Amino acid sequence: MVELESAERRSLGDITVRPARVRHAPSEGPFFAYRIEVDGKIIAFSGDTEWVENLVEIGREADLFISECYSFDKKVPFHLDHATLTENLPRIKAKRVILTHLNADALAGADATRWEIAEDGLTVEI
Repeated sequence: MVELESAERRSLGDITVRPARVRHAPSEGPFFAYRIEVDGKIIAFSGDTEWVENLVEIGREADLFISECYSFDKKVPFHLDHATLTENLPRIKAKRVILTHLNADALAGADATRWEIAEDGLTVEI
């Protein structure tokens, strides 16, 4: 087992991982988003969180940014919503975005998003 510290880049064989703190409940956490680099590709994962500025650096120009999108436009503590992502994803400039952890409200608005929605059994090639 390898413990990671926030903002510490760590090489694990051919993979480099950098965690960054995010905000979820209970507040003592710790909770992390991850930036994973392997074979010249970057995969970023928001984890379960509300918007925090650390997500910009974690996702910056990633080949794939996987982000939770719990609700469409309703603010729910400790979770991301589509409206907040729409506002902030241009700053991240990820090449591909897949949304996950959608509630019924977010699923109902899925046709209005320009990003992919994760589904059970989805296979992703980067």
